[in-house]
Amino acid sequence: MTTEHRRAPRRDVVEIRRVGGWGAVTYHHVLSCGHIEQRPRATTATKLACVWCLRAEKVESTMASLAIAQPRNTFIDDDELASIETETQMMKASLSAHFGIPIDAVDVVMTDDAGNLRMRYATIFLTERDVRRITGQQHGG
Repeated sequence: MTTEHRRAPRRDVVEIRRVGGWGAVTYHHVLSCGHIEQRPRATTATKLACVWCLRAEKVESTMASLAIAQPRNTFIDDDELASIETETQMMKASLSAHFGIPIDAVDVVMTDDAGNLRMRYATIFLTERDVRRITGQQHGG
């Protein structure tokens, strides 16, 4: 457990989703705050530390200092932000499962389009082994 996990607020586990195929299964624990905690096994605990809430608090304090310099006209409420975060995590999970790669190897980039956050692109980092597996090529030596 990282230091970040120790400081993170604890949230209720609302749902556990099994993602991935045989040998590459991860469990997505949907928390009461709307964030998703990914783990290799399903937990029996009713509450988990939400690192995303901790990170969001850090970003909010940074954004608050920026908001003083540049006031925004539009605001995203907590429900919408949680929905966007859930959708982003689900996109990452789907891409991870599709290519059979770790979820950490997928990055989904969201941008502001006239006050609406939209997915612009995803970056997928593949090792040589992943590329050869996906393309069906054997290691040529």
